[in-house]
Amino acid sequence: MISPNAALAELERDQTVGPLTHLPDWSAIRPDLIEPAVDVLLAEIESAFHELEQSAQPTWSGLMEPLERLNIRLGRCIGTISHLLSVRYSDELQAAYDLIRPRFVDLGNQMSQSRSIYAALKAMQSGPERRSLDPVRQRVATETLRGMVRAGVHLEGVPRQRFQAIQTRLSELANTFSTNLVKAERKARVRLTALDEIAGIPQALLDMAASTAREDGVTTANNTAGPWHFIVNGVNYSLVTYAQDPGVREQFYRAYKARGTDAELDNRPVLEEILCLRQEMAALVGFPNYVEYSLDAKMAVSPAAVWDLMERLESAARPNAQRELAELASFAKDQGGADHLAPWDVPYWAEKLELARFGYDNEALRSYFQLPIVLNGLFELTGKLYGATFTPVTDGSVPLWHPDVQFYRVEIDNRTIAGFFLDPYARPGEKRGGAWMNTVVDRNRLLATNSNVASLPVALLVMNARPPADGQPALMSLDEVRTLFHEFGHATQLLFTEVNEGSASGLNLVEWDAVELASQFNEYWMDHKPFLRSLSRHIGTGAVLSEAIATRIIDGANFMAGNATLRQLMFAKTDLRIHERFGVAGANENQSPQAIEQSVARETLVLPALPEESQLPAFTHLFSGGYAAGYYSYKWAEVLAADAFGAFHDVGLEDPDALRGVAERFKSTVLALGGSLPAGEIFRLFRGRDADPQALLVKQGLLAPAA
Repeated sequence: MISPNAALAELERDQTVGPLTHLPDWSAIRPDLIEPAVDVLLAEIESAFHELEQSAQPTWSGLMEPLERLNIRLGRCIGTISHLLSVRYSDELQAAYDLIRPRFVDLGNQMSQSRSIYAALKAMQSGPERRSLDPVRQRVATETLRGMVRAGVHLEGVPRQRFQAIQTRLSELANTFSTNLVKAERKARVRLTALDEIAGIPQALLDMAASTAREDGVTTANNTAGPWHFIVNGVNYSLVTYAQDPGVREQFYRAYKARGTDAELDNRPVLEEILCLRQEMAALVGFPNYVEYSLDAKMAVSPAAVWDLMERLESAARPNAQRELAELASFAKDQGGADHLAPWDVPYWAEKLELARFGYDNEALRSYFQLPIVLNGLFELTGKLYGATFTPVTDGSVPLWHPDVQFYRVEIDNRTIAGFFLDPYARPGEKRGGAWMNTVVDRNRLLATNSNVASLPVALLVMNARPPADGQPALMSLDEVRTLFHEFGHATQLLFTEVNEGSASGLNLVEWDAVELASQFNEYWMDHKPFLRSLSRHIGTGAVLSEAIATRIIDGANFMAGNATLRQLMFAKTDLRIHERFGVAGANENQSPQAIEQSVARETLVLPALPEESQLPAFTHLFSGGYAAGYYSYKWAEVLAADAFGAFHDVGLEDPDALRGVAERFKSTVLALGGSLPAGEIFRLFRGRDADPQALLVKQGLLAPAA
């Protein structure tokens, strides 16, 4: 039996590979070690923190540095465990995490609500030490104070205890929400048995469904003869796009929209409790509702500013959306479809209309986009813009959490500056859905080793692309390629950070509604025809995507853009409304979150949703992610990204010298400065002015270009 101290040593064990340090040894994190190791870790951190409370000096070295060291150790441990829970889920790992999670939250509450630390920090801010702090440290200190106020440092007695209890419970509920969806995916199936039911469904999906049927115990399942068991997840959602049988489309659509409502894993009571607790927490620290609490730490200055932007976008999108839907309904009727479009008909007929209008088949396009070639194209672009090269590390020196994971060393001028992990493929029941980027190692002078100024940043990038089949390279849809570019855009803000104060490097302290700037900016390169073609190589013939098809793809980039915009605005408005109203006395408190959502859908969408349809029980962004009362951030940052890309477009995308000059300015501001300045200031340093929504509206074809 391993001792608790030895278990902790295993848990905190890391690797150094050249100049890259602090790489977790993922295989050392076993469920049976977690509880005894964390018991020791938390006891050590709590003891050290109490000593700091007694001895803290109102100076950077006497207060902020020791506090940050404790937070680094605490965050690294919980972050590594929670990451594994997202990508290598097991009931044993979940049980271990459930045991230790409340203790992390409790200690975090103690640290953020410490009166003595708060007093020392205020004294540092108002005393002679302030004059010696550079702007980055001043921002870190200011935002730390803001965070402690938002965490209830000023609360006394019962309110203080209640705030801590809410934080603990919210952490538990967020974990339950996410875990319920992973567990439900293990058993949720749409089962097809007849050949006429599978008409139109891509063979790759049928192969996966037959494999799933065999895993489900149907040993006779055959790829071409069935039966086929389709897991109800995002990977298989394209059934709604391709299945010719409207009954099959409806069956999968309804099953997908019912995620999170399984009788044993129902997220509806979970999300209602989350919403009520958020309102109570906001009220305890002086905010009228959770929206006001959320925006207090964001780039948007007020709820009115957010609503104003959404109203401008919605006004521009609505006429286009109405025209798009009328054209789609007419097309479907001419092709023998139903007189009235149901929600599960829209993706199917939209795909048919897109093919008729632009002459390409999204599923057939997969044959042109091989993951290794797309990755190489992404790396070459990043090299041309920012001077970086990417080298895979395949010698086994870097610990990985799964054999599918790849690791890359990032260099500029033959000097390693960063590294990143890529986990590209779906693993149903083990890996949560969606795509995300996260930080493994921050650039941080406190983590420097040897003669280095700071530790080098390391990112991880997770996707849920369709796995490769029959020894062939993985083939990607255009949406999956775009997702890769999006998440890699997030990574660039970490990989190219030049801030050595860990609390403000990379994405740290970047306001949430500006976080999507770099990611959405990176997507715009896919709309540049020469670059799009460079990503392609047909799996069978080796041919590059033809100029004609590439042109049609780019011309079709705004296909159904009006409806897509309204859909995103519906999500953003629902998020704001439920966080403004549900659980707030006197503010429609008798309306359920789903009723509020349906009301927003009716006022926003051109094609109404089903009366019983709700995204909320599966909306991980809001209830187990960081987007609560902040989903509008996608649109807010989309405005920033479109305007930022306009600077590149203005100098000419085919002028390498001019392009490199703008890219260097973008890299030295947006990508390099992290959270060392407010996001608005950083954008103005790059663009010379505030962002203008017109660039986005013109780009999406929702507004005519200015004369």
